[in-house]
Amino acid sequence: MTYYLTLSPRDPIIARDGRPFGVGQGHRMRSVDWPYPSVLAGSLRTLLGKMAGGEFVSNMVHALKEIEVAGPLPLLNNQLYFPAPKDLMLWEAEQAMDPRKKRKVMTLRPMSRGDGQKICDLPDGLFPVGVTQDVKPAKAPAFWSNLQMCRWLMNPSGEGFEAPPEKAALESGYFDTPERDERTHVKIDPAMGASEESLLFMTVGLDLSSRDSAAEVALAARIEARNGFVKHLESLNTCHPLGGERRLIHWRTEHSQAWNCRSDLVETLRSARQVRLILATPAVFKDGWKPGWLDERLEGCPPGADVRLKLVGACVDRWKPISGWSLEMVDERGKPRKPGPKEVRRLVPAGSVYFFDVVHGSAATLAEKFWLRAVSDEGQDRRDGFGLALWGIWNNANQAKEES
Repeated sequence: MTYYLTLSPRDPIIARDGRPFGVGQGHRMRSVDWPYPSVLAGSLRTLLGKMAGGEFVSNMVHALKEIEVAGPLPLLNNQLYFPAPKDLMLWEAEQAMDPRKKRKVMTLRPMSRGDGQKICDLPDGLFPVGVTQDVKPAKAPAFWSNLQMCRWLMNPSGEGFEAPPEKAALESGYFDTPERDERTHVKIDPAMGASEESLLFMTVGLDLSSRDSAAEVALAARIEARNGFVKHLESLNTCHPLGGERRLIHWRTEHSQAWNCRSDLVETLRSARQVRLILATPAVFKDGWKPGWLDERLEGCPPGADVRLKLVGACVDRWKPISGWSLEMVDERGKPRKPGPKEVRRLVPAGSVYFFDVVHGSAATLAEKFWLRAVSDEGQDRRDGFGLALWGIWNNANQAKEES
């Protein structure tokens, strides 16, 4: 069964990045721009475990980890928002006879050559993605609405796409990274009249309350469960912590169409032979930036799909670290272990773009069945929501025109 949750923050959300707290950084935490999928998955499974009796024995932990969690994604006015794609760059050009600057879009596409000329030391068949003009990048909104993202995905060359505004109001279809809520905490030693050791520190939260609209940004999640926790998801309506410092979130189950793929995008992909994948959430691949489901020829099928793709280029930002703390008393093989820190892993950032040629199958299947489905390598990472995929089309037409 599939359930859709809306999470309404009552306080700024604490979501630390992977940097140490108090070691070389002072007692000052750093926040990620948006909570990672594991933050949502861990909090939801804890909530369901408590509702089922709170006995986190091995069997219950295994059943909780079988629940598939997708999100969290920003939700505003019943519309999902996604991280800005990496395959475009905004810049400002001064108009003739007018001192004001006009924001323009530069589309980033694989710099392929028709004769297959090798222009770099990338693997055979993989071409670099580069700019076509030497300009200074302009600031882009951090999140795009489903409508604006689908317009971009259905525009193969990016030609004629209207540049997002520099300062994005919530009604524009874009919005920026949530404001940081910085708070300083201290505990005074009554004998010394000063702060106790290690108890003068600062936390940073993501404040989702809007500054320019009556609407507020919520978090959206899609949950798929087929076990005894279904009864708790059917009518979920409660408060439970999410992230650090037990900041409260109101969780409720609601009907939603926001997770469905638009029919016009499905039709656009039906005859496409070149498709692109944009990550709506960070992904985990065993080969670093490259999906592990691609073979030595850079060909393969996304998990569960029967469409064979060949990678020809990628726009991937710097990797992001992720760690955490495990409370499991047994490992994957059922052997006892002590709770402790999880190993640090490298994430492919959300918004990264992969360009493919379709080798076999219909690309429409990707939108019909695999829209906002996880493409990470490992099954548990997919169930945790890492690597949700958005699918669109692409070509080099606009870049070839600019280069000529």
